[in-house]
Amino acid sequence: MSLAERIVKVIYPEGLVCDSCGREAVLMENGFCPECALGAESFINAPYLEGVDGYTAAYIYNDVSSRMVKRLKYGGARYMARPLARAIVLPADWHIDAVVPVPLHYKRFRERGFNQSELISKHLAEINGLELRTDLLERIRPTQQQTALSVSARKRNVKDAFEADEACKGLEILIVDDVRTTGSTLVACAEALRKAGCGRVYAATVCFARTEGG
Repeated sequence: MSLAERIVKVIYPEGLVCDSCGREAVLMENGFCPECALGAESFINAPYLEGVDGYTAAYIYNDVSSRMVKRLKYGGARYMARPLARAIVLPADWHIDAVVPVPLHYKRFRERGFNQSELISKHLAEINGLELRTDLLERIRPTQQQTALSVSARKRNVKDAFEADEACKGLEILIVDDVRTTGSTLVACAEALRKAGCGRVYAATVCFARTEGG
């Protein structure tokens, strides 16, 4: 364990504060206080994504789950990546050669200082005994934030925005992101990987947002 991780454990000790609201409480097994545990919605299923061989998530995106993602993504609470990754359960029949985070463009990375999807991927790979590969997929052009865009605009925004390395040829890849809304980003990543010769492509996110277009 690194020095930074030790410091985080002292400031934000597991088992003492709720993963969602951050309040001190007697926690449930899922890391939530009783109030947040009642509000959390576990993921069951989602609409099919073209070009993706399987998809899973930990939670439905709502007030409880969104607080955790936003604390990591916008609040800089990097320690949240581990409980978020721990909540994702991968299907036993998925054969995965490498875990690949959805990459940020270098300009966005420079602004934020980290890639939240990479942090989640790192812990997910460790928990499941898988290999993390950050060299297989690159965002080759900057894109707008997807949040305020329509379904069609999201697809245009990320079209041809990613490029995969030929080293992914024949590999079965798990793409990881924080939230799936329309799925446009995951599909664009899958297209780039398949173009480079990747085998099966799976996808996992912390949250699935119910919205028109899946």
